Amino acid sequence: MAEMLDRLHGVAYLLGALAHASEKNLGQSSHSICMLAGKKFGREAVQDVQHTDDPVKAVELLRQALEKRGIVWDFRPFKGERDQLIENRDGTEVMRLTFNTCMVRNALFRYAHEQKESLCYMAHGVFAGAMEKVMPDKKVHLEILHAGPNACLKEMILEDKG
Repeated sequence: MAEMLDRLHGVAYLLGALAHASEKNLGQSSHSICMLAGKKFGREAVQDVQHTDDPVKAVELLRQALEKRGIVWDFRPFKGERDQLIENRDGTEVMRLTFNTCMVRNALFRYAHEQKESLCYMAHGVFAGAMEKVMPDKKVHLEILHAGPNACLKEMILEDKG
């Protein structure tokens, strides 16, 4: 077990170093590059998944589909102080999510690198690409509201395609 943990820490450090180098060399464009790479991975990560138009059901279906692929990522809808879980805003549906476990956060802490940078955008891409497989009529974006050491709070923004 200790050997496996050492390997994971090594990979986490390498990911942090790669993210740092890409940000230094590419600047802000590293965000869009990582987002696109993550989106491609996300679309490929979930296959034969049930489709739905219900954002709450979609979150659960996605979490289960990722778990089947060995990707354990604890994200859940978060109502907080709002009256409703889903808010309609300028023709879009917006739902807040908490991300409690995150391999990206762990990689960044291992390397001592900032959150809200290229690896976070890659994770956003993974989530968006996979969620678009569950909700094929929607375009999915994530916005960071809070990035913390124990959890992140994000908004999932759903736009109609077409």
